Amino acid sequence: MAASKYDKYFTTEVVFEAMDKEGKKTGHFVTSTRHLQDKFGGGHLSVDFFPITRPHVMVSQPHKHEFAQYLNFFSSNFEDSRDFDAEIEFTVGDSPENGQKYIIRKPTSVYVAAGLYHGPLIFKVINKPVLFIDIAATGKYSRVGNTPD
Repeated sequence: MAASKYDKYFTTEVVFEAMDKEGKKTGHFVTSTRHLQDKFGGGHLSVDFFPITRPHVMVSQPHKHEFAQYLNFFSSNFEDSRDFDAEIEFTVGDSPENGQKYIIRKPTSVYVAAGLYHGPLIFKVINKPVLFIDIAATGKYSRVGNTPD
C-alpha cells in the first residue's frame, strides 16, 4: 500500500513481553499505549491491557497520581461476560495508612480520582483468566512519591 498522510494515526507497536521486578521476561504479554504518549496523538490517555492468568501481586504498596485512572476487571469469556472466577484485593483511601480493602469477585470497574491513594493490588485467586484494563487520563504516566512497583 502506498504511503498516506493518515499513516501517522496507526501503529502496531502495542504488544510487549512483560518483565518482572528484576527485569526478566515473564513469558506473558501486555498490550499498551503508555509508551506512545509523547509521540502519538499528543498524549491525553494511556490504555494498558493485561491478561491475568495466575495469582500475583501487581502493586505492593499504596500510591497516588495527579490524574484520574479507571481500573477495569473483566471476564475473559467472550461468550459470557458474567463468567468471572477470580478474587482480587484492591485497597483505596485518603492516606497510605487508612486504606479500605475491597474484594472483587465479579466484573468491576473502579474510578480512582486524582490524588486518591490506591494499592496494594493483589490478584489472589485466578481460576479463570481476567482481563485487567488500566486507563489513565494523562499524557505522561507517573506516581507521586517513591513507589518502586
